[in-house]
Amino acid sequence: MNYFKTRAARLLAIGETLADVAKIIGKTENTLKRWMLEKEFQKVLFDNLKGAALRVIQGYLSGEHKDKDKVTAALSLLRITKSPKTKLAEIDDDEGLGEFSEAALKRLGGD
Repeated sequence: MNYFKTRAARLLAIGETLADVAKIIGKTENTLKRWMLEKEFQKVLFDNLKGAALRVIQGYLSGEHKDKDKVTAALSLLRITKSPKTKLAEIDDDEGLGEFSEAALKRLGGD
């Protein structure tokens, strides 16, 4: 995938709007919408979305922030993007959850 598509996927994953991303990379919104239909673009976008979601969860568990709404959204995103066979225990340390137990993640639903 080329530089512009990769950059667009990363920017969208961190919450930039289509209009802003189009301006940043010098393409039209229609071009971005067309890219969003491509499997390869979708994979890069979802991989980056998962990474962003994991950072939000880590921030909450480590005490960096106390925004439960963000964490709830992040957990929902992880649920809809994971493969049905993936369990939290199978998530690689490189993805950022290795230091947190499954019990710690379940506590996010409490309170």
